[in-house]
Amino acid sequence: MINQNTQFFILKPLLFPITNSYIIIFCLLAQITSSQVDPKFVACAPKTCPNNNQSISFPFYIQGTQEPYCGSPGFEISCSLDGFPILNLSHTQYLIHQIYYQNQSLRLSNAAFSALQSNTTRGCLVPTQNLTLPPTKAFGVAPNQTDMVLFYGCDASTLHEHRVGCSVENETSSVLALDKRDKNISFMAKSCKGDVVNTVVEDGMGGVDEALRKGFLLSWSASNCSLCNSTGGRCGFDSDMYAFRCYCTDRVHSAKCGAGEPGQSLFCLTFCTFPIYFYRENRKWIAFI
Repeated sequence: MINQNTQFFILKPLLFPITNSYIIIFCLLAQITSSQVDPKFVACAPKTCPNNNQSISFPFYIQGTQEPYCGSPGFEISCSLDGFPILNLSHTQYLIHQIYYQNQSLRLSNAAFSALQSNTTRGCLVPTQNLTLPPTKAFGVAPNQTDMVLFYGCDASTLHEHRVGCSVENETSSVLALDKRDKNISFMAKSCKGDVVNTVVEDGMGGVDEALRKGFLLSWSASNCSLCNSTGGRCGFDSDMYAFRCYCTDRVHSAKCGAGEPGQSLFCLTFCTFPIYFYRENRKWIAFI
């Protein structure tokens, strides 16, 4: 029997006994309820494109694979038919080679330049557009990049050392790539009959065609995710409130996850506001409320 001198003497016993099995089931259900993971935390797990091991996470997100709230506006990524991550800048596709989350930069190249070969055969290039960054200033050209100008429809015998390939529109003509500071820029602008495209390459990347294939570096500006990540959360963005969010296992937080085990506050709320006490009598468990 319960000691009547304890706090339990004010509690009325339930009218039904609870067996060991009931207690186990009750505790398991309580634990399941307390350990439910917030769905946004689950949805915003890092993902990859099918044939690429580059992890995609905040501020980027893969359209159709991750929810828009997992990334920032303007940072949506698609997967190419070959399974590589693509960033669309001003209606031009850029292949993502690597994302550097620590210093908020990424290496990418114009998808049109992927046809360039490292051998003497060299591929033909499809028409493309100037590198144009969005007006949101989410992206910027990183330091130590070189401005390049591509001239389409050039005579094959002109400045052969600058030839990077032919044009798919006219395979008998050449595409030339020159440093924007090259003294021959004005001459080529007059002699070549096709499009003129402005782009950038990273310094010290070998020959011009190799540099075009390997691409360039962009920096990005977005909310810092390190504090959220360091506390076990996954970053996201609330487009309705236009604010950064930290998705944690228990719920959505504004900046970081709270201390303690996941679901601990919910477990305490369930049982501290409506405590149930158990004691055993005559081989039966009795519950008090």
